[in-house]
Order: sequence, then C-alpha cells, then structure tokens
Amino acid sequence: MTRRRENEKGIALLVTLLTLVLVVALVHEVFRIGAQSAQTGAYGRDSIRCILLAEGGTGAARIVLRIDARENQNDTLDEFWSRAALPITLGDGEVRVTIEDEERKIDLNRLMLPNGNAPDDRRLAVFQRLLDTLGIDRAVADAVVDWLDNDENPRVGGAESSYYLGLPKPYRAKNDLFDTIGELRLVRGVTSEVFEKLLPFVTVSSSGLVNINTAPKEVLMSLSAGADFAGGGAIDAKTADEIIEYRKDHPFTDRSQIGNVSPLLRDLYKSSTPFQLLLGVQSSYFHVRASGDVGGTVRTIDAIGIRVGNEIQWRFWRIE
Repeated sequence: MTRRRENEKGIALLVTLLTLVLVVALVHEVFRIGAQSAQTGAYGRDSIRCILLAEGGTGAARIVLRIDARENQNDTLDEFWSRAALPITLGDGEVRVTIEDEERKIDLNRLMLPNGNAPDDRRLAVFQRLLDTLGIDRAVADAVVDWLDNDENPRVGGAESSYYLGLPKPYRAKNDLFDTIGELRLVRGVTSEVFEKLLPFVTVSSSGLVNINTAPKEVLMSLSAGADFAGGGAIDAKTADEIIEYRKDHPFTDRSQIGNVSPLLRDLYKSSTPFQLLLGVQSSYFHVRASGDVGGTVRTIDAIGIRVGNEIQWRFWRIE
C-alpha cells in the first residue's frame, strides 16, 4: 500500500510538472504564435502549437530527471520517470511524454577499443549473443565492426567501402562511431526488419554499462556471453526472468547483488569472465519523446540527454 501511494504521488508530480512547464511555454510564446499564424494556414499554425507543446513536454521531462537525481542513487523501472504519463490536455491540444533510459541497452559504439583498430572482444560477444537471441544473422556484428573500425579491411561477414560504393546509391563506410542510431540502417545486412528488431535493445549513447534494474530480458540474456565454467553457464530465458522478478521487490543498489538472485548468477559474478564489468545500477543517458497533438496535427521532439549531476545536457534533438 505504501509503494502504491508513493507511485501515485510520483505520477501526480509528473502531471503537475508537465502542466506547469507547458503553460509557461505557451504563455511565453503566445505573441510569436499570433504573428506567425497570421502568415500561415491552419496546418502551419497547428504545427507551431504542436512543437510548443512538445517543447514543454521535454522541459517537464528535464525537471523530472533532475528531481530523480536528487532523490535516488540508482535507477529502476519503479520510478515515475520510467512510466508513460497520461496525455495532458491543454485547450484543444494534447501532449504525451515518454522517458526511457539508454543504459538498458547495448551500446554499439562501445564495441570498438578506444584506438578504433580492433573490437572489444567481450562486448562483441555480447552483441553476437543478442543477435542470436533475436534470430538475426551474426554477420551483422561483423558489418557493424567494419563500419566502426578505422580501416578498409572487411571482416568475414562484414563490409567496407568497396561494398557500399557498389550499391545503386553509393556511399563509403564511415569508419568511425555512430552519431545516431538511425545510421545503423546504412550497415550491410541491417534491413528495415532487422533494424526494428534491434532498435529496442541497442543504443549509441550510453555509459557503456548495462543497468540491470532496467534492462529487458533479451539484453540480460546477452550479458553472460562467453561464460564457460564448471557448474555454471550463460544466462538463459529462465534466469533472465528470475532477475526481472527479483528486482521488482529488491532493486539492485550494487551490481554484486545480482548474485543474490541465484547460485548460477553468484558463481558467474565471481568467475573470471568479464560479466561483472558490464553491469551497472544507474542510468545517465535518457531518451525523451514528447508529442504535441492539435486537431490531428502531430509533431514530436525526439531527444537524448545525459544527466550530469542534477543537470540534463541534450546530445541529440530532432523535430519530427
């Protein structure tokens, strides 16, 4: 009952903050809207209003994440930032906001060692296991590494500029880090179907650690890639479900606590595998989507920010 009351307070706080920021944004821009709407049609006017609603939504998200940073030392799915807020109606407009931490995902940019010459084998193994779990050809991992590395020597299942320049619309391999997750669609083997399968589980903006309080089942199963020791083994679907069930009532405040879930995980954490080095319990990168809807016209702000202390610094910002 106490937890339910706390959750209700959290949701109420989110709604209050969202409404406050939206109202301030709308009042601040009312004269500009009037001037611009005089020169545009109904769609243009509504589009401007939608963007303002979305901007207010991102402002509210920013405040929520700052408050959370002061109140919590770890990040879980039981905090109000991680729950989709109900749509907020302001006049004839509506705004929806979702916040998702990027630390629940596998960071593709971390597949390479800092010098860019070779992959980090432990992280590459994790990504390969994710591909196996999702039923995607492992050759995609080779192609991603070739896209990231700083040479033009293709791996067995990969591709470098010589392949991409032969396409109907030619381009070169980037040979550098991804700037956005959308760039993944340029990589050999990443069809629209493969991209949609991967999107919930990969990122290009994170600390490199996976938050075991928020990671989905598929990512948890991937973390133990390469585990091979007496009496133990990799995290299967059953063990991943046990982690998810355990953290509902016992959120992890330290990564070593994953050993409390089962003997297998205790042994895995204590083993010589790199498993423990990939684990985290906090999140610093967050993906915010705020949509404004006015009369059926919808505009969305898609943003990724990093939380440094109590501040949010936007690293990616796009209006859709």
